[in-house]
Amino acid sequence: MNAKNKKYVCLVGLLLALTLLAACAPAPTPAPTAAPPTAAPKPTVAPTVAPTAAPVATTAPTVAPTAAPKPTEATPNFAGKTLNVSFFAFNVDLINKNINQPFEKKYGAKIVYDTGNNADRLAKLVARKDNPNIDVVAFSTEFLLRAVQAGVIQPYDPAKIKNIDQLYDWAKDPLGNKMGVGYTISGYTMFYREDKVKEPLTSWKDLWRPDLKGYVSLPDITTTNGPATIALIAKAWGGDLNNDQIAWDKLAELKPNLITAYKNSAELITLVQQDEVWVSGYSTFAWGNLLNTKKPLKSVVPKEGLVGFVNTLSVVKGSPNAELAQAYIDFMISEQVQLAEALDLVDSPANKNVKVPADIAAKLTYGDDVIKSLMFLNDQQIANKRQGWIDRWNKLMAK
Repeated sequence: MNAKNKKYVCLVGLLLALTLLAACAPAPTPAPTAAPPTAAPKPTVAPTVAPTAAPVATTAPTVAPTAAPKPTEATPNFAGKTLNVSFFAFNVDLINKNINQPFEKKYGAKIVYDTGNNADRLAKLVARKDNPNIDVVAFSTEFLLRAVQAGVIQPYDPAKIKNIDQLYDWAKDPLGNKMGVGYTISGYTMFYREDKVKEPLTSWKDLWRPDLKGYVSLPDITTTNGPATIALIAKAWGGDLNNDQIAWDKLAELKPNLITAYKNSAELITLVQQDEVWVSGYSTFAWGNLLNTKKPLKSVVPKEGLVGFVNTLSVVKGSPNAELAQAYIDFMISEQVQLAEALDLVDSPANKNVKVPADIAAKLTYGDDVIKSLMFLNDQQIANKRQGWIDRWNKLMAK
């Protein structure tokens, strides 16, 4: 074989060897085209479907509300706050059921009460005038007048009391200048034991009858109804508020028939329960509890008429919780609360939308005819006379 052929054979052998070597080598793994690297997992807070615009911050909800109102626009949240209320010490369990529990659930605030009669609670407000510890106070209109004159009441904001348009006109602003809202009305009248008193009572004059000796009670002069008693006795015997001497003369004659003068309605109810009182003047808000004594009691409107009282709620001047106080007032005059109180015979409604069954209505100061028949005493006149009357009463009863 010549040199040229040898060179050709060697070249062919080399190409064959390279071909065999390539066939035996492992094929390379192709590079991924779109899969993410396995070392970079998705964040757990990322949405399943990514937004097309800028991504939402991880603290935002997955689906944002579009038109949900703020809580304060409908029901303010007063969680953690305490509302201090100066109130009457009566029907505590029913007030807790009808007012406190639903109010605290709705608004988140806690209610704390300071209870007592009008005079005692007014004295406390005046004593703490420069450093009030009460936010909202309940008074009869006479004591509200005195509180306003003492400078311890501030006007309410009608915009904060949404239910005020549901009230009777006489309840919306009883004293003027938005110093208080009437939340209930009561009548002052008489009752007697039908099993003990054989001849029905028809007039305040009947209290002087010999058969009632030792079983008559009247409210103390310091109570809301004390001055009304003087006014009605004066009227029965031909006098009036401008000529009340006849009432004092007749009270001196009545003393042998009196067993006691009660300081509050709870005391009167106990006296009735114990069979010590057969006849008395009383406020209609106490009638449910009087009936609970199970004594055969008969209510009567004497011919001298039915005296009416409006009880009010007001914001205490300087209260740090004025907004919460007005929420409480608004709640108290709502149809729901007023109906619950009426059905339990706690208070007669000032909300004109409240409708009650006939058997309940008969036990309340309720209905257009009854309301129109009420006599309202002149609060300023009573306020001017009260201290003098207290002095005369104490002197008379001490004898």
